[in-house]
Amino acid sequence: MKPPASSEPFLPERLDLGIGSVDGYRVFWDDVALVWQRTSAAGDALEETRLQPDEAAWRTFWRALDELDVWSWESYYEPDYPTCGGTQWAVWIERAGRTLKASGRDAWPPGFERYLAAVRALAGERPFG
Repeated sequence: MKPPASSEPFLPERLDLGIGSVDGYRVFWDDVALVWQRTSAAGDALEETRLQPDEAAWRTFWRALDELDVWSWESYYEPDYPTCGGTQWAVWIERAGRTLKASGRDAWPPGFERYLAAVRALAGERPFG
């Protein structure tokens, strides 16, 4: 029997990540598996894969996020100029007593491309961003 997520120090209490415009991607932890989805503009899942990253993959992901200092990201990012539509993103992570809730529209914190690469790696190189 698999122990609950809280007893595995490398698993998140919550992980829900999304990015997209006309269509997009969502990666979330459902307490059993990491779920990768390709989504419609309305947020409906068009494609879904359930994944089981190993401990090494999780630790690599957390190390990348720590190196990017995601825990100090602002809660919301937007450009200084008017936009129509564009790319929206959201991050909600709870792990080891820390919480990150951040989002944006057509604006990103420093290192955002590296964050996207870390998410793709955790999701077995599936598209994200």
